[in-house]
Amino acid sequence: MNAKYDFFRVHETVLRQLRPALFAGAGLHYDDHTNIRPGTDLSDAEWNATAFVQYSEAHNLPLDRQVSAGPSVALVADTRDSAIDPREGWLATASYRGLIKGFLGGSSGWQLVHAEGRTYVPLDAENRQRLAFWLFGDFTFAGAPPYFDLPATGMDAYGRSARGYGEARFRGERLLYGEIEYRASLTRNGLLGWVAFLNATTITNVQEGERLFHSGAPGAGAGLRALINKRSRTNLCFDVGFGKDGSHGVYLAVQEAF
Repeated sequence: MNAKYDFFRVHETVLRQLRPALFAGAGLHYDDHTNIRPGTDLSDAEWNATAFVQYSEAHNLPLDRQVSAGPSVALVADTRDSAIDPREGWLATASYRGLIKGFLGGSSGWQLVHAEGRTYVPLDAENRQRLAFWLFGDFTFAGAPPYFDLPATGMDAYGRSARGYGEARFRGERLLYGEIEYRASLTRNGLLGWVAFLNATTITNVQEGERLFHSGAPGAGAGLRALINKRSRTNLCFDVGFGKDGSHGVYLAVQEAF
């Protein structure tokens, strides 16, 4: 959507270890979109027809600034051998976020449940080839989130999902995302590597009566890896992704997507 705004976010969670590989905790989430305005060369009529204005007016949300704020609780199980470049193990997380109207300026009251799983499967004895799987869902309920806080493609914590699409290309009240990635070394010392990935996103649109799995946004692509820190297994990542309707993107990052 052709819009501009200033964005400030604080997401902080403190976890306590309950037993090996199991953690629980609580946190505070604050998202503040201010100075929301039309993008370049957008007329008043075009701005009023945007999904942002129509959604905000339908839910009595302000058009110039929208804030979400509230506490959260989380449970995390993590057996991965590395958080930077996992080669085996799995991660499972579940969290609940309660956003409160009026708390720290919150524009509306609503709730969100996030569930996520990742696992990594070696394909050879030397672990030079592996498959990585990622599945997560964001489900809002009991209220109307501010428009820019609705679940959307590429809006996970680190913005690494839905390669092949621009950030927030698709947005809705509930989102389910899945990805599989093949990872392999190109050199015996692990200095260079490559990946190939497939992903898919499905999103609801309550206003249009669209539910999960009524439609989807598939993506695919490949990339190169260059090891820049052998001790931490940190890679420089260069990926090219493609989606439907001619969507595409080039992604440069440090650390694997998941």
